[in-house]
Amino acid sequence: MRAAGAAGAFRATRQLLHNLRAQGRVPKGRVSSVPVVAERGFHLDAARRYFAASWIIALLHALADVGITTFQWHVSDNEGFRIGSTAFPEIVSPAHVTRVEAAAVADAAADLHIDLVPSLDMPGHLRHALSVHPEHRLPAAGGPCTDHALDITRAESIDFASALIDDVAAVFPHSTNWHLGGDEFVDFARIDEYPALAEAARERHGPSGTGFDLLTGFVNEIAVHLRAKGLAPRVWNDGMLRSGEVVLDHDIVLTWWTNWHAQMPSLGVGIEAGNPLVNFHDALFYYVLGEKAGYLYPTSERIWEADWHPGLFPSLPGGARQEIRPPYPQRLLGASFSVWSDDAAAQTPVEVADGIRRPLRAMAERAWNGGSSLSHDDFCAIDAAIGVPTAVTTTASTSHTTATSHTTATTHLRARRSTHA
Repeated sequence: MRAAGAAGAFRATRQLLHNLRAQGRVPKGRVSSVPVVAERGFHLDAARRYFAASWIIALLHALADVGITTFQWHVSDNEGFRIGSTAFPEIVSPAHVTRVEAAAVADAAADLHIDLVPSLDMPGHLRHALSVHPEHRLPAAGGPCTDHALDITRAESIDFASALIDDVAAVFPHSTNWHLGGDEFVDFARIDEYPALAEAARERHGPSGTGFDLLTGFVNEIAVHLRAKGLAPRVWNDGMLRSGEVVLDHDIVLTWWTNWHAQMPSLGVGIEAGNPLVNFHDALFYYVLGEKAGYLYPTSERIWEADWHPGLFPSLPGGARQEIRPPYPQRLLGASFSVWSDDAAAQTPVEVADGIRRPLRAMAERAWNGGSSLSHDDFCAIDAAIGVPTAVTTTASTSHTTATSHTTATTHLRARRSTHA
């Protein structure tokens, strides 16, 4: 077996294991397999719902079996701050992953050749932290609600955000990327109705300045802070590329999840801006607990019906298709599946693991190959034959439990081409 590096060799061994599980043997032959995009990702919202470190480590083993390369760990949101903090212990939710447990998760990801991307959303999605530190909350002053929004008009509040990053980043020495959020900061359709933003925008950028200029400036400033720590910045697309006076730094990765509102810039604008892209296609790959906000749990059937490939992004309002056709440009880094814990009580962790298994495997199969030559029936048959790997024992939590991985999948359903990916 030959591979370009240790990660490639590791993933090739997953192919051998898939054949062993499916057929009890490894067929004789030569296989050459190269993914069409480098990144196959998975995002876990472990902020609105607590997931134990032992379960997350079992999940990582399942993701490695699928060929997932990136694990985005969302640790803070409006409903909770779920990771231990040295600098701000007062904001930590009662149910949380300790710093020792988080370090074990980080080590497990590194051992499995998975890039762990911490996700600490800002300047929005901070209601939980700001409930303890209201001095850093954007003033409402009669405008729409701001209890979740950082006051990006004040240097002291931006320093608070940077300190939050520093505290969490210390737990993740292996990480090279960081997701800073940038989404749903305020009601973007009403951004001119926030007095503090409007006033600061005019003062800094003249009469044409808007809250989008302040938001983009904040993202750029935090990106500088992250780069100084050796972390490449990422941001959600919905609030970006909407500023008139401030240009988004070109190296910030846009994780493109939606175009649900007509005022959100199209993918074409994103391509013209030149930023790297990761396709988070919400209509196909958002596993939203409780199926809130109109989402349905992803299924492999819908993924096949859409004939999804890494260049097929969420549609525009009205259904217009947004697509990058292969061969893909280098700045299309890859695609990702997401679990969002909107209704934390809707499913248990075991139910989440069972529910994501097949659609995650479908995403991974098609992300590796740029689509699939399999019929959906053939895909399901191979999926069933490969099954799931054995239990993973971990001592990441104080209970020293044995966690069984239910989420595994073959990225490439490789059992089918031994004489795929």
